[in-house]
Amino acid sequence: MSKRAAVSAINLIHGRGFLNRWSHKSGILSPMFSLFSSEAFQPKQSTIDFSCAKEVDDVIELFQKIKIMRPEPSVRLYNKLMSVSVKIEQYYFALYVFDEMLRMGVPVGDYTMSIAVNCCCLLKDMYSAFAVMGFFLKRGYEPKVTTFNTLIKGLFLVNKEAEAVKLFEKILDLKLCEPNRITILQLIDGLCKAGQAIEAQDWLHRLESSGWSPDVYTCSALIDGFCKGGMVDNAFEVLSKMVGKGILPNVVTYNSMINAYCKEEKMESAENMLEIMTQQNIYPTVSTYSSLIAGLCLKGEIESAKQLLDSMVERGLTPDIVNYNTLLNGYCKKGSLGEAWLIFLEIRDKGLEHNVRTYNTLLDGLSKRGMVDEALLLLSEMMEKGISPSVVTCNILIDQYCSQGEMVRARELFASMERTGINHSIVTYNILIKGYCKTGNLDEALHFFDEISRVGLKHSTVSYNMMMHGLIRQSSFSDGWKLFQDMEAQNLHPNVYTYNILLDGLCRISRIDEAFAFLTVMEAEGMKPDIVTYNVLINGLCKSRRLDDATRLFNHLPSKGLNPSAYTYTMMLDSLYREGREAEARRLMVEMERSGCVPGGVTFNIIVCHLVKNKRVHEAIPFLEEMCRRGLEVDSEIISALLEELRIGEGKDAKLQEILKKVCAQNRQVNVLF
Repeated sequence: MSKRAAVSAINLIHGRGFLNRWSHKSGILSPMFSLFSSEAFQPKQSTIDFSCAKEVDDVIELFQKIKIMRPEPSVRLYNKLMSVSVKIEQYYFALYVFDEMLRMGVPVGDYTMSIAVNCCCLLKDMYSAFAVMGFFLKRGYEPKVTTFNTLIKGLFLVNKEAEAVKLFEKILDLKLCEPNRITILQLIDGLCKAGQAIEAQDWLHRLESSGWSPDVYTCSALIDGFCKGGMVDNAFEVLSKMVGKGILPNVVTYNSMINAYCKEEKMESAENMLEIMTQQNIYPTVSTYSSLIAGLCLKGEIESAKQLLDSMVERGLTPDIVNYNTLLNGYCKKGSLGEAWLIFLEIRDKGLEHNVRTYNTLLDGLSKRGMVDEALLLLSEMMEKGISPSVVTCNILIDQYCSQGEMVRARELFASMERTGINHSIVTYNILIKGYCKTGNLDEALHFFDEISRVGLKHSTVSYNMMMHGLIRQSSFSDGWKLFQDMEAQNLHPNVYTYNILLDGLCRISRIDEAFAFLTVMEAEGMKPDIVTYNVLINGLCKSRRLDDATRLFNHLPSKGLNPSAYTYTMMLDSLYREGREAEARRLMVEMERSGCVPGGVTFNIIVCHLVKNKRVHEAIPFLEEMCRRGLEVDSEIISALLEELRIGEGKDAKLQEILKKVCAQNRQVNVLF
């Protein structure tokens, strides 16, 4: 490998040169660098002040000064220039300096090599990184552990995990160098970031068994890997073991655990971890609070999140725009737009600037409440302040137009995105597919579905799910099934929503037994059915008049770790009433109340409808009163039936007359009787 790399390096440097290789990419090397061969720049001082280097023009000027210094400057000065260039992320320029050093005969060493290799890795050009190392091997230099660390990190950066592991194994097998803590950290952290935390843990165990002792940084990287992979129990086990070995966790360790618990809405565990952390005199950072605020907002405990944000100031921490955006999102999701607006105003009062995410969050909140005009006004304000709309901004507005059936306006905004240089995302297409399916325009939905591949985007499971749902609901199950087979052929993995769509399709065409067979396939594939899955099956059984089977499946839900939803109860109640099994329906209603499942408008309307149809109007009145109290709308058919009852009784039923007044007022219906 070394010989081939050396040959490649010689060809690269002495054939085409690093300048030829990289200048076309950076856009900064020509024609500006033609000045280097002239006397255009003259030094104004004999010393070089590297602290002034903030952008590419600064390092260009410094390089020209160094080149004409007399006596000729040492390699240390060139190395410093390369390092400064890397610091300001001018990697192409650093490599140009390296190329010029070679051309001018500057005696470069392994330190120069490590900088050049690092630049190649940061540019994700691993071929050149190994070529540089090969060139130095040819000249008799042996790479040090720092260079190998950089190469391992670079391979992980370009998603070549297998090659990174192989390189690490070669280092051990061929004793190319003695791995240090950074080497092992790069390996463990790289595997974890690639979603291979289990393999990272296996490596850690192997290294420990060979006598290496892990440190807090490596353990923290592994804990973070498990946390980000949703394996919090594994992370906690690593944490417990590291403490048992006398390795004290730091703030990064605790932040990873707290963030993971918050994402899973396990706020009690997160708060316990916070308490342990503070007992060890490790103080929470802004990042710690960011996780806790996000977790509370996720659980809908927005006021607690606001109190936590306020307490940050008391602890001497300054909330950042991320904290405020999280809180703003929490209020918007809750529908508390008044409080959201106050947070929006408070951001400016705290000396922070609104960013595109701030505006997108509030735009989404307004759009979800149907306040499109207000959303458009906010968009205008956003643009006036010089904040350009992003693809997310446009997606929010397109989604709102689609939800209101305004497909022409949605299509116009879609077209304007391209004209203004905003690239469509797969989410944009998914929104339009869903919108056209919802309005019954399958041809347009299929047009956008097919266009995804043509414009260079990759289909997602979501795009297939949207199109499948539309086809099954409005065309035929067979069309949806063909799309499912195509999805699998594209190596896209179905999720629980995919299976629910197909199960619903089978139930709608009364192929219930096939639906249950497909459920078995779903579970065999490792997909855990959710309450929606069982709702689909229960509904299918009810519609097929197989109420006993539906009841048995309903009763088995707790054994599957699921609780019936309000929709589950409503389906069962509707079927029981239709079948005349009123005693069972009443018992189920009591069970629903005891379980804490709050009945909605649909549930109440089913009960009232049954009572009214059976001429038991006065039994329906308490339910109607409760609906009025909760602000639930009464079906127009029920109101018509109640009015008929009142006419038959010649308007003498005072209780019925009173409840009708309340119901009609609530439903905003005007009746000549009142």
